Amino acid sequence: MREAFIHGCGDYYAAVETDDALADLKPLVKEATGQPVRRVGRFIQLALIGAGRCLAGRTAPHDTAVYFTSGRGDMEVTVEVMESLFRDGEAPKPLHFINTVSNAACFYISKHFGLHGRSTFLCNRYFSFETALQLALFDLASGAVKHALVGSVDIVTPPLEIQRRRLHLAPDTPVAEACHWLLLSTDPAGSRGAVTAATVFGDRAAALDWVRGRGLDSTGSAGQFGDGEAFLRDAGIPAAFDYRSGRAHYDSQSGAAISAFLERGAGALVHVNADPDGRFAVMCARV
Repeated sequence: MREAFIHGCGDYYAAVETDDALADLKPLVKEATGQPVRRVGRFIQLALIGAGRCLAGRTAPHDTAVYFTSGRGDMEVTVEVMESLFRDGEAPKPLHFINTVSNAACFYISKHFGLHGRSTFLCNRYFSFETALQLALFDLASGAVKHALVGSVDIVTPPLEIQRRRLHLAPDTPVAEACHWLLLSTDPAGSRGAVTAATVFGDRAAALDWVRGRGLDSTGSAGQFGDGEAFLRDAGIPAAFDYRSGRAHYDSQSGAAISAFLERGAGALVHVNADPDGRFAVMCARV
C-alpha cells in the first residue's frame, strides 16, 4: 500500500450539553458550500460543512471519489422514520425515507462540490474512519482513483438520555457532534503530509508484529476503544500525542487524529484502536 498525500483537512466539533443546545448549522453550511441547502438534516449538513472546510474554497478535481463513514449513520432521520411507522402508524415523508440511506449525503457532497467520481458509504461501530481510509488507500494505490475525499460524521439526536442509551454510554457521559475530512491524492505537489497506512488486523499479535516491523521512529496515539497505550508500549512507541483530551463522546474520534497531528507540526504518527472482539486498527501518517 503506497502512501497518499494530504492536500486538505476540515473538521467540526461541538459538545452538546442539553437537549436544546444543538447548534444552528445552516449558516455554517452556507459558509462551507457557498449557498444555502434546504430540506436536509444534521447528518448531511455536517457532511457538507466538513467537506467544504476540507476543500477550503478550492475546486476539487471532478473525478474525486468520496469515502464517507459514520459510527451509526443518520440516526436523526432513521428515528423519525421509525417513529412514523411504528408509533404513529403513518407512512414516512418520502425525502426522509430516502435519506435513511446514509449514502444520500454523498449525493449532496458530489452535487455541491461538482464531483463525478465514485462514492462509498461505510458504517462501522469501532473503526469507522479507519475502514473508510483503508478503502481509499487501496483504491489510490491500485490506480482506481487519483483523488479521494475521506470523511466521517456523527450526530447527536435528543433527548440526550435516550441518545446515551442508544450509544450504550453511562448516564451523564458528555456527548458531541463532529465531522472530520481529508482530501488525499497520489500527487505529492503542494501536499501538507501523507497517510502512510491504514490497516485492520484480526488480533493483537498480528498488529504488534506489523507495527514493530515497520521500524518507525514515531509518536504514538491511542484511540477511544481498547487499551491503545498498552499496545503502544509493547510496540516500543511512546504514546505521546493526545488529541482526545477534553473531547466528549462520539463514535468516530479517530477521524480527528491525523488532522490534529497536522496542526502539531512535524514527525510521524502511529494511531491504534481496538474493538471488543480483539481486532486492531492502525493508522500511520507523517508531516
